Amino acid sequence: MASADQLRKAHERYPQLVTGGDLEGILALYAEDATIEDPIGSELQRGHDAIRAFYAPVLGSTALKQAGPACVAGHESAMPIVALIGPEGQQALDIISVLRFNDDGRIASMRAYWSMDAMRAATPEERAR
Repeated sequence: MASADQLRKAHERYPQLVTGGDLEGILALYAEDATIEDPIGSELQRGHDAIRAFYAPVLGSTALKQAGPACVAGHESAMPIVALIGPEGQQALDIISVLRFNDDGRIASMRAYWSMDAMRAATPEERAR
């Protein structure tokens, strides 16, 4: 079983990989049969092919910034993230990212809590991070 520190570091690496456009790095975080529900209530994506199709369109147009600590309990981690959207990150969306990990420390499920009605202008501080 992966340690709490390993899970925390994996969760912290996730927004860096998305922002960097590293699709293969993102896929390496996920178990083969992992699921994504982003946002909560949307169609469940399952497996690497679906995960690849989910991330491919947003890479290069969305930056994810860690907005607080990754809090780990058991096999799960929750972390606040700010998504900066658009070519210059003018728009921001606050997200709570919840990951459940398998015994090997790979993501078994990712669930993201957000809604479009919370879209707002990004602050200069967020854009500079």
